[in-house]
Amino acid sequence: MNRRDVLKAAGLAVGVAAIPTLATPAEKRTQPNVILILADDLGYGDLSCYGSKKINTPRLDQMAKEGARFTRFYAVASICSPSRAGLLTGSYPQRCGLYMGISPQRAEHCNLGLHPSETTIAESLKAAGYATLCVGKWHLGGDDVFHPMNHGFDEYFGMPFNYHHSPILMRGRNVVAKKADLSALTQNYTKAVVEFITRKKDVPFFIYLPHTFPHLPLAASAKFKGKSKAGIYGDCIEEIDWSTGQILDTLKTLGLDENTIVIFTSDNGPAPQFAKQYQSAGPLKGSKYTSFEGGQREPCIVRWSGKIPPGQTCSELACTMDFLPTILGQAGGKLPKNEIDGKDIFPLIDGTASAKSPRDVLYYYNCDNLQAVTRGHWKLHLPRTVEQCPFWQKTKGWTELKTPKLFNLSTDVAEANDVAAANPEIVKELLELAQAGREQFGDYGKRGSKQRATGDARILTPDAAKPVAPKPPKKSKKPAKSKKPANPNAKSKSNSPRRTPKNK
Repeated sequence: MNRRDVLKAAGLAVGVAAIPTLATPAEKRTQPNVILILADDLGYGDLSCYGSKKINTPRLDQMAKEGARFTRFYAVASICSPSRAGLLTGSYPQRCGLYMGISPQRAEHCNLGLHPSETTIAESLKAAGYATLCVGKWHLGGDDVFHPMNHGFDEYFGMPFNYHHSPILMRGRNVVAKKADLSALTQNYTKAVVEFITRKKDVPFFIYLPHTFPHLPLAASAKFKGKSKAGIYGDCIEEIDWSTGQILDTLKTLGLDENTIVIFTSDNGPAPQFAKQYQSAGPLKGSKYTSFEGGQREPCIVRWSGKIPPGQTCSELACTMDFLPTILGQAGGKLPKNEIDGKDIFPLIDGTASAKSPRDVLYYYNCDNLQAVTRGHWKLHLPRTVEQCPFWQKTKGWTELKTPKLFNLSTDVAEANDVAAANPEIVKELLELAQAGREQFGDYGKRGSKQRATGDARILTPDAAKPVAPKPPKKSKKPAKSKKPANPNAKSKSNSPRRTPKNK
């Protein structure tokens, strides 16, 4: 553990003190407020401004009209934990160490989280004088060493995991409900955000709002239940739309509208059943858990009244890792000392004529398996075996691929027509790029030269590491068979803590 780790760990018992800021009237400040809203498992086609006919999202549609809407924007993973790690650190999950899905109910994952040596957007903005708040689903580690307030947030209110992993609701470090009321969750998140904005209106603030929905299990308040044409799934999204509207209205009421950047996106694509039932991925192939476009291409809307020209549609390549350098560039914050992968994409939305993406290549990893790479409008799916695929991908995508498959995303976003045979030079070029990615970020069975440590509470704070959480009992007519507990220190064949015993 280096000196920075020791200092951060030492702050666990007493909390992390907020950096003092001087109250300055909003109209005189040059630093913009930033609100980053992250839906959970929302698909590319789930907003009406992205083509949904079954889900009504008027406030997000208006936000898009008043700002910029991306059509080729990506989350950096197709599941929760690595996607959030990449967003907050500006790094590929493979670089920042948290590339696996974590759960307090799996022995090999229960003590893992975002390493304290990683620098988040919140930490960088806090150092620049911002008040910081996280409201919503964290999913970057359940041990106290990984708590949001140890990663740059002054305040926290929300759920540390998915409801079926752990149903608790926390305020700060205190559990305020052993079982969160899911039907009231979006309403309560919204109230917490509005209250913070009102309280901190005279200082620059950063709010990270990772919603719990529309991840399963689903619930909506009485005001929204049964109102959409997409069942309870659509109800949850329409309530998130309402929530966004409440936040935007608060900014206008307090005179903060022209000094606040508001961003809306999702952590990954929709659950497979909603991709099928409601066409939640729109024209894209696949869903969460996969490296198809439907797993990682997401809606992204950015609004900054007076700074971002209204009514823009951006088709340039961008991703959630780009938030960190883009936000810090506007806030005057310092970039992390750790190497990052994000690019400043503000020129794509500030009205700069003919602006092109600073991002040339994007790697699609599924846990520690590099599955695809894109450059320009070309996307190459790479050969793989079932053994190399993480357990969550089984039966949900290509788990056996003997030869590369090439797609032209400018004409085939559904990834339906393999054109590898007609473009051997493109295939060769992308295979070389894939190899360069492996050398940096690793692949199944091999670590890369640029990979940093995975946070492990058993190493960082061994005396305080939490035990494995019990799983809820399953209803069964047959008596349960006793199983030998998994060894949390055992290494899998891939040198990765990603696999559950059933996958060994």
